[in-house]
Amino acid sequence: MNRALSFVKLDFITIKPYITWKNLLILTAVAVIMTWGNSSSAAAVGFIMVFGAIYVSYPFAVGEKNGIDALYVTLSIGRNTVVLGRYLFALLCDLSAGALAFVISLVLFTALKQVFNVGETLITVLAIFGVYSFIQAFQLPIFFKLGYAKAKFFTYLPFIGWPLAVFLLSSLFGKGQMLGALSGVIAWLTGNPLAVVLIAAIVWLLAMIISYRLSIAFYKKRDF
Repeated sequence: MNRALSFVKLDFITIKPYITWKNLLILTAVAVIMTWGNSSSAAAVGFIMVFGAIYVSYPFAVGEKNGIDALYVTLSIGRNTVVLGRYLFALLCDLSAGALAFVISLVLFTALKQVFNVGETLITVLAIFGVYSFIQAFQLPIFFKLGYAKAKFFTYLPFIGWPLAVFLLSSLFGKGQMLGALSGVIAWLTGNPLAVVLIAAIVWLLAMIISYRLSIAFYKKRDF
């Protein structure tokens, strides 16, 4: 675990040149625009957290460009360590982005003299964290199998797949039936919050375990 944590630190050093005050100011400016006149923090939180999700792919891109994976082999850094470190790095990126989104939303709502709903914002952060985690559970094994350049197209599939799936389901079952089913699901979720949290946690954990094991299997077969 200590080696994996050291690897996480190495990944953060790798992406440090891309985390600039300029990017943070742009991020904050867009968040201000989204928050202005909006009583909900969801849009701003979603926009800020997407940057954390984007940074997860940076170590793969930098590593491929500079041949760092071959260096890991030279330094006797085990492939299990690389995979575990990269998953921990992704988790910390998402959590850091969520914390930053919460703080920026709080500051903006206070500055704009709007009511800040702590509970709603926390739920939004957790929901978006879950969505991005599932997307990364799909993306990371592909990065480890193909490398960044070859995997780029496939890693965008989840962003295309969700709208396409909704469109296909609407076409097959009709918009009215879809809305009725969705209303029923929302009603059940609202009435059983503890069950929802438990089910979501179990599904998230299973997705991460399967993704992690696939990544190890794929990465061990790569030649550097």
